[in-house]
Amino acid sequence: MSTVFLVSGASSGVGRALAQFLTRHGVSVVGLDRREPPDREIAHVPCDLADPGSIDAAVDRLDGQVDALANVAGVPGTAPVETVLAVNFLGMRHLTESLVGRIRRGGSVVNVSSSEGRHWVAHLAELRPLLATRTFAEGMRWCREQRPDRSVYDVSKEAVLAYTTASSTLTWGDGVRMNAVAPGTVRTPSLPEVERSTDPRRLARQRSAAGRDAEASEIASVVAFLMSNESRWVNGQTLVADGGVAAATTWAALQSR
Repeated sequence: MSTVFLVSGASSGVGRALAQFLTRHGVSVVGLDRREPPDREIAHVPCDLADPGSIDAAVDRLDGQVDALANVAGVPGTAPVETVLAVNFLGMRHLTESLVGRIRRGGSVVNVSSSEGRHWVAHLAELRPLLATRTFAEGMRWCREQRPDRSVYDVSKEAVLAYTTASSTLTWGDGVRMNAVAPGTVRTPSLPEVERSTDPRRLARQRSAAGRDAEASEIASVVAFLMSNESRWVNGQTLVADGGVAAATTWAALQSR
């Protein structure tokens, strides 16, 4: 039986680097993306995470069971507010919950968030109404009527981490792990848009602490580890892959007390 991994956002950036990494290691990869990946060895199923109908159609096209799902697709904060929430959280959740019952026992779900989502615990009271929505449509209604007066990009990435933590307790009983990766700044085609939507002082501090931006392949290998059987006893965790920025920030704060 061949190993089949699903990767959303496989046509570019971290998603493409992940798909390439997996295929080099003998894994059959199906990319879920609006655009077809330029790599012929990656199978393609059209999927627009901003459209639940497109997600449902993509799921219907997939045959049988799979071994793992990596939710890598995302949009930067310069995109329209509703698109940011739809793609980065609601579409990811809809896709995951449509597929999780088809992931083989021992399989894995990995959700790629961002280091900008690391403060989700402090904002949990604010996030609860969004997390409590049951459908894509309800989530969009929350976005239009009740969203916080701050960056929806940050909200979407915080929601991913909160969702991962909560859902991992539910999927574990069926033998499926769920974890998250929170990268810092990554050198991808969307980096100029990320720079436009990020406080330049915060970005400068991050780059100073890490020394450089991450390569897409460096994040891809972390995601691949959490998808693999080598991480079979890791569940409900967020692996921060930011070159030590969070550690430096935490230590500086502790030193100032």
